[in-house]
Amino acid sequence: MCWLTCGRRRMNQSATFADVVHWYDPSSLQSFIVNSRILQAFARTLLEDNAAITYVLLDTFPTLLNSTPTTVLDIICVMNADMLESQANVSFSFVDGLTQDNLVPLAATLIGYPVAYVPISANQTSFLSGQPLDVYEATVVPATSCTSSSPSSNQSHTLLKFSCPCLLAETNPELFPKRVTKRLQSQFRQSLSSIGSSLLVHHHVEVMDRVAL
Repeated sequence: MCWLTCGRRRMNQSATFADVVHWYDPSSLQSFIVNSRILQAFARTLLEDNAAITYVLLDTFPTLLNSTPTTVLDIICVMNADMLESQANVSFSFVDGLTQDNLVPLAATLIGYPVAYVPISANQTSFLSGQPLDVYEATVVPATSCTSSSPSSNQSHTLLKFSCPCLLAETNPELFPKRVTKRLQSQFRQSLSSIGSSLLVHHHVEVMDRVAL
């Protein structure tokens, strides 16, 4: 997805990184490495497919949003316009003043999480306290290690780690752990196979005092 490319066929270095740019958020001091070409294509996907990413509004009782938050779409459209206008640039900045209710779902979208949290306000401080969560950790391993139930740590790399309220999975089949695992593996299969690697997804249920976003 948009996001960070996992790998491509061997090319010369300049061609490999021709579409890779840096985005910086001055409000949170966060940086994102983005593939501009993939982000442009993914923006169209978000407009056409409401199931591309599941957005969860972090109200007292978490609820699913029916579509991508408008603010996220607007920011991605601005990103694409800026990158198209200034194709020679390798570094860009978001407008100053983005708050957590915009930045948290935007970051999840850029990173490529299948489930993205959306705070209800810029001032919300408590998230999912005491609620059972399906926790997923997606690990990249060499294809030769996939037959092993516990590949050595020097062979594996954690690509993504995220959660989703168990309560939502009880009533939404797309959030069943098996479905989420399949979505992740499908999402990264082509790019990882091109570098001789695969994705292992580990799932467990956890209750936390507070989730950090």
